[in-house]
Amino acid sequence: MQVRAFGYDNSLEASQPVQDNLSLFPMESIIGGLHPQHHELLYIIEGTLKITINNVTYSMMGPAVILIPLNTSHHLQFLTRIYRYTYWELQDDANETFPIPSDCENWNRLQADPDGSLPAVRLIYERIHALHQILMAEWMRKQPDLTRQISYYDIQAILALIRHVAKPDVKLYGKTSQPPVKRIASTVETIEILVRWMESSYWENFTLQKLCEYAHLNSSYLIRTFKACKGVAPLQFLNNLRMNAAEKYLLESNMSIQDIAHATGFQTIHYFSRLFKQKYGKSPAHWRSEHKNTTSDPD
Repeated sequence: MQVRAFGYDNSLEASQPVQDNLSLFPMESIIGGLHPQHHELLYIIEGTLKITINNVTYSMMGPAVILIPLNTSHHLQFLTRIYRYTYWELQDDANETFPIPSDCENWNRLQADPDGSLPAVRLIYERIHALHQILMAEWMRKQPDLTRQISYYDIQAILALIRHVAKPDVKLYGKTSQPPVKRIASTVETIEILVRWMESSYWENFTLQKLCEYAHLNSSYLIRTFKACKGVAPLQFLNNLRMNAAEKYLLESNMSIQDIAHATGFQTIHYFSRLFKQKYGKSPAHWRSEHKNTTSDPD
Protein backbone atom coordinates (compact mmCIF):
# COMPACT_ATOMS: atom_id res chain seq x y z
CA MET A 1 0.00 0.00 0.00
CA GLN A 2 1.15 3.55 -0.76
CA VAL A 3 -0.24 6.83 0.56
CA ARG A 4 -0.92 8.77 -2.63
CA ALA A 5 -2.17 11.96 -0.99
CA PHE A 6 -3.48 13.42 2.24
CA GLY A 7 -5.72 16.45 2.63
CA TYR A 8 -7.82 18.37 5.13
CA ASP A 9 -10.74 20.75 4.76
CA ASN A 10 -13.24 22.52 6.99
CA SER A 11 -15.99 25.11 6.77
CA LEU A 12 -14.31 27.75 8.92
CA GLU A 13 -11.08 28.53 7.09
CA ALA A 14 -9.45 28.02 3.73
CA SER A 15 -8.08 24.55 3.04
CA GLN A 16 -4.33 24.13 3.14
CA PRO A 17 -2.43 21.16 1.76
CA VAL A 18 -0.39 19.17 4.24
CA GLN A 19 2.03 18.00 1.55
CA ASP A 20 3.80 20.56 -0.61
CA ASN A 21 3.10 18.52 -3.77
CA LEU A 22 -0.64 18.26 -3.13
CA SER A 23 -3.01 21.04 -4.14
CA LEU A 24 -6.45 20.93 -2.58
CA PHE A 25 -9.35 21.88 -4.79
CA PRO A 26 -12.77 23.11 -3.54
CA MET A 27 -14.69 20.48 -1.62
CA GLU A 28 -16.93 19.66 -4.58
CA SER A 29 -13.89 18.49 -6.56
CA ILE A 30 -12.35 16.43 -3.78
CA ILE A 31 -15.28 14.39 -2.55
CA GLY A 32 -17.35 12.81 -5.24
CA GLY A 33 -17.01 11.11 -8.58
CA LEU A 34 -14.99 8.02 -9.44
CA HIS A 35 -11.37 7.18 -8.54
CA PRO A 36 -10.27 4.42 -10.96
CA GLN A 37 -6.71 4.19 -9.66
CA HIS A 38 -6.94 4.57 -5.89
CA HIS A 39 -9.00 3.92 -2.76
CA GLU A 40 -10.07 6.63 -0.36
CA LEU A 41 -10.20 6.69 3.42
CA LEU A 42 -12.41 9.59 4.54
CA TYR A 43 -12.49 10.67 8.19
CA ILE A 44 -15.39 12.96 9.10
CA ILE A 45 -14.27 14.77 12.23
CA GLU A 46 -17.30 16.99 12.69
CA GLY A 47 -20.59 17.64 10.92
CA THR A 48 -23.60 15.77 9.59
CA LEU A 49 -23.53 14.53 6.04
CA LYS A 50 -25.24 12.44 3.42
CA ILE A 51 -23.04 10.24 1.25
CA THR A 52 -24.06 8.05 -1.68
CA ILE A 53 -21.76 5.15 -2.53
CA ASN A 54 -22.69 2.99 -5.51
CA ASN A 55 -26.29 4.24 -5.36
CA VAL A 56 -26.61 3.43 -1.63
CA THR A 57 -27.17 6.56 0.49
CA TYR A 58 -26.06 6.82 4.12
CA SER A 59 -26.69 9.61 6.63
CA MET A 60 -23.83 10.02 9.12
CA MET A 61 -22.62 12.27 11.89
CA GLY A 62 -18.97 12.74 12.79
CA PRO A 63 -16.91 11.07 13.97
CA ALA A 64 -17.18 8.61 11.09
CA VAL A 65 -14.64 6.73 8.99
CA ILE A 66 -15.77 6.00 5.45
CA LEU A 67 -14.13 3.52 3.07
CA ILE A 68 -14.40 4.09 -0.68
CA PRO A 69 -12.84 1.33 -2.83
CA LEU A 70 -11.25 2.23 -6.13
CA ASN A 71 -13.55 2.76 -9.12
CA THR A 72 -16.53 3.33 -6.84
CA SER A 73 -19.01 6.10 -7.62
CA HIS A 74 -19.60 8.38 -4.62
CA HIS A 75 -21.04 11.79 -3.79
CA LEU A 76 -21.01 13.62 -0.47
CA GLN A 77 -23.13 16.50 0.81
CA PHE A 78 -22.72 18.15 4.21
CA LEU A 79 -26.02 18.93 5.90
CA THR A 80 -24.58 21.23 8.58
CA ARG A 81 -22.89 24.59 8.20
CA ILE A 82 -19.86 23.55 10.23
CA TYR A 83 -17.84 20.54 9.12
CA ARG A 84 -14.30 19.18 9.21
CA TYR A 85 -12.86 16.20 7.37
CA THR A 86 -9.59 14.54 6.42
CA TYR A 87 -8.96 12.14 3.57
CA TRP A 88 -6.21 9.81 2.42
CA GLU A 89 -5.88 8.51 -1.13
CA LEU A 90 -4.36 5.02 -1.12
CA GLN A 91 -2.83 2.89 -3.84
CA ASP A 92 -2.99 -0.79 -2.99
CA ASP A 93 -2.59 -4.17 -4.64
CA ALA A 94 -5.87 -6.10 -4.89
CA ASN A 95 -6.88 -7.66 -1.57
CA GLU A 96 -3.59 -6.81 0.12
CA THR A 97 -4.48 -4.11 2.67
CA PHE A 98 -7.66 -2.27 1.74
CA PRO A 99 -10.79 -4.24 2.71
CA ILE A 100 -12.74 -5.99 -0.04
CA PRO A 101 -15.85 -4.12 -1.28
CA SER A 102 -18.30 -6.19 0.78
CA ASP A 103 -16.37 -5.44 3.98
CA CYS A 104 -16.29 -1.75 3.03
CA GLU A 105 -20.08 -1.86 2.61
CA ASN A 106 -20.54 -3.56 5.99
CA TRP A 107 -18.30 -1.00 7.68
CA ASN A 108 -19.93 2.01 6.02
CA ARG A 109 -23.35 0.72 7.04
CA LEU A 110 -22.08 0.51 10.62
CA GLN A 111 -21.00 4.16 10.40
CA ALA A 112 -24.54 5.15 9.50
CA ASP A 113 -25.81 3.43 12.65
CA PRO A 114 -22.72 3.39 14.87
CA ASP A 115 -22.37 1.19 17.90
CA GLY A 116 -20.02 3.20 20.08
CA SER A 117 -20.01 0.47 22.71
CA LEU A 118 -17.80 -1.75 20.53
CA PRO A 119 -14.24 -1.33 21.85
CA ALA A 120 -12.71 -1.83 18.38
CA VAL A 121 -14.86 0.94 16.89
CA ARG A 122 -13.89 3.36 19.65
CA LEU A 123 -10.23 2.42 19.15
CA ILE A 124 -10.47 3.11 15.41
CA TYR A 125 -11.92 6.58 16.03
CA GLU A 126 -9.28 7.34 18.65
CA ARG A 127 -6.42 6.13 16.47
CA ILE A 128 -7.42 7.96 13.32
CA HIS A 129 -8.07 11.15 15.28
CA ALA A 130 -4.62 10.91 16.86
CA LEU A 131 -3.12 10.43 13.39
CA HIS A 132 -5.02 13.47 12.10
CA GLN A 133 -3.73 15.64 14.96
CA ILE A 134 -0.13 14.60 14.32
CA LEU A 135 -0.36 15.30 10.60
CA MET A 136 -1.94 18.71 11.19
CA ALA A 137 0.87 19.87 13.48
CA GLU A 138 2.67 22.88 12.01
CA TRP A 139 6.07 21.21 11.99
CA MET A 140 4.67 18.17 10.17
CA ARG A 141 3.42 20.27 7.24
CA LYS A 142 7.02 20.85 6.17
CA GLN A 143 7.89 17.12 6.13
CA PRO A 144 5.84 15.33 3.44
CA ASP A 145 7.99 12.19 3.50
CA LEU A 146 7.45 11.78 7.24
CA THR A 147 3.73 12.48 6.71
CA ARG A 148 3.49 9.59 4.27
CA GLN A 149 5.53 7.27 6.48
CA ILE A 150 3.45 7.89 9.60
CA SER A 151 0.22 7.64 7.60
CA TYR A 152 1.36 4.35 6.07
CA TYR A 153 1.85 2.51 9.35
CA ASP A 154 -1.15 3.95 11.17
CA ILE A 155 -3.54 3.39 8.27
CA GLN A 156 -2.43 -0.22 7.96
CA ALA A 157 -3.36 -0.74 11.62
CA ILE A 158 -6.66 1.12 11.22
CA LEU A 159 -7.63 -0.93 8.15
CA ALA A 160 -6.74 -4.16 9.96
CA LEU A 161 -9.10 -3.20 12.80
CA ILE A 162 -11.83 -2.27 10.31
CA ARG A 163 -11.50 -5.61 8.52
CA HIS A 164 -11.95 -7.34 11.85
CA VAL A 165 -15.06 -5.33 12.78
CA ALA A 166 -16.60 -5.61 9.30
CA LYS A 167 -16.47 -9.41 9.16
CA PRO A 168 -19.84 -11.15 9.60
CA ASP A 169 -20.22 -12.63 13.05
CA VAL A 170 -19.90 -16.41 12.71
CA LYS A 171 -22.26 -16.83 15.67
CA LEU A 172 -25.09 -15.65 13.42
CA TYR A 173 -24.91 -18.91 11.50
CA GLY A 174 -25.70 -21.01 14.58
CA LYS A 175 -24.02 -24.19 15.81
CA THR A 176 -25.64 -26.45 13.22
CA SER A 177 -24.27 -24.29 10.41
CA GLN A 178 -20.66 -24.25 11.56
CA PRO A 179 -19.29 -27.14 9.43
CA PRO A 180 -20.12 -25.54 6.04
CA VAL A 181 -19.12 -22.01 7.11
CA LYS A 182 -15.60 -22.40 5.71
CA ARG A 183 -16.95 -23.55 2.37
CA ILE A 184 -19.47 -20.69 2.23
CA ALA A 185 -16.88 -18.14 3.26
CA SER A 186 -14.44 -19.45 0.65
CA THR A 187 -17.07 -19.21 -2.10
CA VAL A 188 -18.16 -15.73 -1.05
CA GLU A 189 -14.54 -14.60 -0.98
CA THR A 190 -14.09 -15.95 -4.51
CA ILE A 191 -17.11 -13.95 -5.68
CA GLU A 192 -15.73 -10.81 -4.02
CA ILE A 193 -12.39 -11.30 -5.78
CA LEU A 194 -14.24 -11.55 -9.09
CA VAL A 195 -16.22 -8.43 -8.23
CA ARG A 196 -13.04 -6.53 -7.33
CA TRP A 197 -11.46 -7.67 -10.59
CA MET A 198 -14.42 -6.46 -12.63
CA GLU A 199 -14.69 -3.21 -10.69
CA SER A 200 -11.03 -2.38 -11.27
CA SER A 201 -10.97 -3.29 -15.00
CA TYR A 202 -14.57 -3.30 -16.21
CA TRP A 203 -13.51 -2.04 -19.66
CA GLU A 204 -11.64 -5.28 -20.43
CA ASN A 205 -13.09 -8.05 -22.60
CA PHE A 206 -14.67 -10.22 -19.90
CA THR A 207 -16.52 -13.40 -20.82
CA LEU A 208 -18.31 -15.93 -18.65
CA GLN A 209 -15.69 -18.51 -19.60
CA LYS A 210 -12.92 -16.18 -18.52
CA LEU A 211 -14.56 -15.63 -15.12
CA CYS A 212 -15.14 -19.38 -14.67
CA GLU A 213 -11.52 -20.18 -15.46
CA TYR A 214 -10.30 -17.52 -13.03
CA ALA A 215 -12.58 -18.76 -10.22
CA HIS A 216 -12.16 -22.49 -11.03
CA LEU A 217 -15.94 -22.91 -10.98
CA ASN A 218 -18.32 -24.27 -13.62
CA SER A 219 -20.63 -21.76 -15.29
CA SER A 220 -23.94 -22.85 -13.75
CA TYR A 221 -22.53 -22.85 -10.21
CA LEU A 222 -20.79 -19.50 -10.72
CA ILE A 223 -23.95 -17.86 -12.05
CA ARG A 224 -26.08 -19.26 -9.22
CA THR A 225 -23.60 -18.32 -6.48
CA PHE A 226 -22.86 -14.89 -7.91
CA LYS A 227 -26.56 -14.13 -8.18
CA ALA A 228 -27.11 -15.23 -4.57
CA CYS A 229 -24.36 -12.84 -3.40
CA LYS A 230 -25.00 -9.85 -5.66
CA GLY A 231 -28.58 -10.22 -6.86
CA VAL A 232 -27.65 -10.38 -10.55
CA ALA A 233 -25.66 -12.68 -12.84
CA PRO A 234 -21.95 -11.84 -13.31
CA LEU A 235 -22.25 -10.40 -16.83
CA GLN A 236 -25.26 -8.31 -15.78
CA PHE A 237 -23.18 -7.01 -12.87
CA LEU A 238 -20.42 -6.15 -15.33
CA ASN A 239 -22.83 -4.33 -17.64
CA ASN A 240 -24.15 -2.36 -14.66
CA LEU A 241 -20.60 -1.23 -13.87
CA ARG A 242 -20.10 -0.21 -17.47
CA MET A 243 -23.40 1.65 -17.56
CA ASN A 244 -22.52 3.57 -14.39
CA ALA A 245 -19.20 4.56 -15.92
CA ALA A 246 -20.88 5.48 -19.22
CA GLU A 247 -23.33 7.71 -17.37
CA LYS A 248 -20.38 9.56 -15.82
CA TYR A 249 -18.72 10.02 -19.20
CA LEU A 250 -21.96 11.30 -20.72
CA LEU A 251 -22.46 13.84 -17.93
CA GLU A 252 -18.91 14.94 -17.27
CA SER A 253 -17.08 14.72 -20.61
CA ASN A 254 -17.43 15.73 -24.24
CA MET A 255 -16.44 12.30 -25.55
CA SER A 256 -18.38 10.94 -28.49
CA ILE A 257 -20.88 8.13 -27.93
CA GLN A 258 -18.63 5.77 -29.86
CA ASP A 259 -15.59 6.65 -27.71
CA ILE A 260 -17.64 6.18 -24.54
CA ALA A 261 -18.81 2.77 -25.71
CA HIS A 262 -15.20 1.77 -26.37
CA ALA A 263 -13.88 3.24 -23.10
CA THR A 264 -16.45 1.36 -21.01
CA GLY A 265 -15.80 -2.04 -22.60
CA PHE A 266 -18.71 -2.43 -25.01
CA GLN A 267 -17.67 -4.13 -28.23
CA THR A 268 -19.88 -2.05 -30.51
CA ILE A 269 -21.72 1.25 -30.29
CA HIS A 270 -24.92 -0.52 -31.39
CA TYR A 271 -24.80 -2.98 -28.49
CA PHE A 272 -24.05 -0.16 -26.04
CA SER A 273 -26.90 1.97 -27.39
CA ARG A 274 -29.36 -0.92 -27.22
CA LEU A 275 -28.51 -1.75 -23.58
CA PHE A 276 -28.52 1.92 -22.63
CA LYS A 277 -31.97 2.42 -24.11
CA GLN A 278 -33.25 -0.68 -22.32
CA LYS A 279 -32.08 0.74 -18.99
CA TYR A 280 -32.83 4.46 -19.42
CA GLY A 281 -35.58 4.46 -22.04
CA LYS A 282 -33.61 6.84 -24.27
CA SER A 283 -30.61 6.74 -26.56
CA PRO A 284 -27.29 7.85 -25.01
CA ALA A 285 -27.28 11.06 -27.06
CA HIS A 286 -30.87 11.94 -26.13
CA TRP A 287 -30.25 11.15 -22.44
CA ARG A 288 -27.11 13.30 -22.45
CA SER A 289 -28.88 16.28 -24.01
CA GLU A 290 -31.59 16.12 -21.32
CA HIS A 291 -29.35 15.62 -18.31
CA LYS A 292 -25.99 17.27 -18.93
CA ASN A 293 -27.23 20.84 -18.62
CA THR A 294 -29.67 20.17 -15.79
CA THR A 295 -27.50 18.05 -13.50
CA SER A 296 -26.04 19.94 -10.53
CA ASP A 297 -22.31 19.97 -9.96
CA PRO A 298 -21.05 16.76 -8.31
CA ASP A 299 -20.11 16.92 -4.60
